[in-house]
Amino acid sequence: MIHSLSIRDGQVADARAVQAIAGPIMESFGLVPDFDVLDYELGHFGQGYQGAIAQLVACVDDLVIGSAILKEYGDELAKLTGFYVCGGYRGMGAGQRLLTEVIRRANDRGCRAIYLETWDKMEAATALYKRLGWQKVKDLHPDSGAERGYLLELQPS
Repeated sequence: MIHSLSIRDGQVADARAVQAIAGPIMESFGLVPDFDVLDYELGHFGQGYQGAIAQLVACVDDLVIGSAILKEYGDELAKLTGFYVCGGYRGMGAGQRLLTEVIRRANDRGCRAIYLETWDKMEAATALYKRLGWQKVKDLHPDSGAERGYLLELQPS
């Protein structure tokens, strides 16, 4: 665990740091970052675009080490995107803390579930999703930008 870890709302000033974390991670899995279209939320991180529920960063002191984005995705459903943690900080609780805050924000918003899309090769993230209760709901079309869809049913607060 990282003792000086904090989770806060992201700001426009965090966008470059978030993209600098996400881009190389995507590339390491053979994915090409597209901050203008496919990865729009990362490209416009910290901006209050329509449908944004939460844009979060994980920080150690003032250093941004991770991100998570929650957006509207239909009636009482939210979608998790932009979930990345810098390699040197994985396995230390930052990802779990980000997801815990995402879940809290979705519950506060009255969402009944959170949906996400991912690739099987993102094994650490997929394992964390499963540990936290996400269930695989569908395989996605090869042109969709991901392989699998997962859903986390939320408990009404």
